[in-house]
Amino acid sequence: MNEINASATAVAIAPGDRIDPSNPTQASTSLQGGQAVFENTNYRITADDNNTVTIYNKHTGETYQAWGDPHMKIDGQQAFDFWGTTTFKLEDGTKVTIETTPFAANPEMTLSSKVTITNGDYGVKISGVDSNQSGDLKIDEAKGYGRVLDAVVSDGNVLNENPAGQGFVAIDRNGNVRAVDQNYINQTDLKKTGSLQDQFKEAFSKLSSLFAIAFQGTFLGNLAQPAPAQTAPVRSLPPARPVIDGRVWPGGSPPWVFDESIGGPNPGATPKPGTFLRDQPQFVNQQFSLTLARAQ
Repeated sequence: MNEINASATAVAIAPGDRIDPSNPTQASTSLQGGQAVFENTNYRITADDNNTVTIYNKHTGETYQAWGDPHMKIDGQQAFDFWGTTTFKLEDGTKVTIETTPFAANPEMTLSSKVTITNGDYGVKISGVDSNQSGDLKIDEAKGYGRVLDAVVSDGNVLNENPAGQGFVAIDRNGNVRAVDQNYINQTDLKKTGSLQDQFKEAFSKLSSLFAIAFQGTFLGNLAQPAPAQTAPVRSLPPARPVIDGRVWPGGSPPWVFDESIGGPNPGATPKPGTFLRDQPQFVNQQFSLTLARAQ
């Protein structure tokens, strides 16, 4: 990286000024001359409604510019193209996520459309960057909610500002640190590769973490519950056998025969509870078509 010129980049802070702990880099965003302008103590980032996003490092003087469909220039030199959502993680922790949209005149091409910038609790969403529609550039600041904004916006392909040289570096799936060039982008750009697993790996990771937290919470909660008292098993007594007409029923089939072929209940009459139908002849006076017999 270029040598830091402290005298040229120092930010003056009046003795009475207070630094907001939730916004330590003094970040703010505003619309200026048809551009959305983000600025903190280390970077100035601009976005217009003509597909262009420019990141300027105040300390090194390096400039990164995404333009067109989109191409990435580093210090004015073409470095690589990208197609899908891409996040540029800057040295001070600022994240710049560029989401793309199909070009209206050629859907095979994409344009920078939305830019999300977060640093700690500060965040801002810039929309209307693409040229599919003019005059719709808009900023939505999320002061105090930067972490929430960061959590709900997918990072896509993550590239890190190189702390020891020019351009960007990244960690590949094998854990190796690689310089970001067109070959690397071709292998990792989510829209270019079209890999469903890669597109949702961040969501799967967060979902797995939620499951782990839920499981651990339940597990620890159960450990905190007192163990149930041990009691001797209680043996239940068998139900008492019914007494019918003064006789204890020994079990099995009742000692009677009820044959519906010779009769049945008299409509409007009710059998006496606890007695056999054979002992109530008033219920044997009507023919039935079905026969049911139970014998001892």
